[in-house]
Amino acid sequence: MNMPQYIWEGIFPILNVLVSGVVLALFAVYYQSRRKREIQIEGKLAIDRINGYEQILLCFYEGQDIHEVSLKEEYEAKAILGYFDVETFRYQCPNAFMDEDSFDAFYKRMTQLQKDYQIYLDDEASRQLDRSVGVYTRLKVWMDAFCDTEHAVELQVNKSVAREHIDWMYRLMGMMMFSHCTRAYAELDMVVCKQMNRFYLTYRKHRIRRFLRRLNERVIHVLDVNKNRKGLIGTISRGVLQLYIGREGRDFVHIMETAVQVMRYVHFSDRYTVREYFEGTRLPSERDVALYGQVFMAMVHRS
Repeated sequence: MNMPQYIWEGIFPILNVLVSGVVLALFAVYYQSRRKREIQIEGKLAIDRINGYEQILLCFYEGQDIHEVSLKEEYEAKAILGYFDVETFRYQCPNAFMDEDSFDAFYKRMTQLQKDYQIYLDDEASRQLDRSVGVYTRLKVWMDAFCDTEHAVELQVNKSVAREHIDWMYRLMGMMMFSHCTRAYAELDMVVCKQMNRFYLTYRKHRIRRFLRRLNERVIHVLDVNKNRKGLIGTISRGVLQLYIGREGRDFVHIMETAVQVMRYVHFSDRYTVREYFEGTRLPSERDVALYGQVFMAMVHRS
């Protein structure tokens, strides 16, 4: 090809510029396309996360809304709980504790929302959701045991009477656990509000927090393993565990101990008045009490 030398000398610099430009352009197009897809995915996840916050908080709010009991039930609740050191909110209970069907429907909806949306939640909100749901899960275990006890063949309780006992016990449980259920909702609401105030499209890694949590879980496991040992190690383990669960945990255990005693009275409530039962003027036979205790504990272990 007969071209002047200066043309050949100019072709190679032009080709260098063109090739470099094409490569950079292709890379920019690829990066922009990939970044666009990432933003779309992050936006979709953010929308699902916000929707999860809304649906979960709405579920807790509706379940925690106050249910006004009748004056007769309020009087009976005062008569029963007056024998125990339990704080109530004017003997009112949440809507979720109106009866067995209401509680089961609320719990099913709550756990379904947890299953559907927990994967989208950030770490802090996800763990607080576990703690809040855990409050209702522990209550459900004991209430399911009581319901199964009332329907047990050995106790021979009429179905309509058993239904009255169960629904009444749910309302009493709601009165006793009103503060803990409110706290479960309030703590979740505070965490969600904090996350919304500093909302991130991407999830934060929280490496230090995860390390401290794993360390904490290992320490608690060691204490739990050694709490039943005799001697100094067992004493220290039990003491540290008491400090770990805190006042709220000890109060929850105290209320559940009270609730178990109330359950036993509710079972016999169609035959004995509150004063007769708790003041000991007229009591069920030892055989009936022992049979109820055996059946109830069997149902607890089954749950």
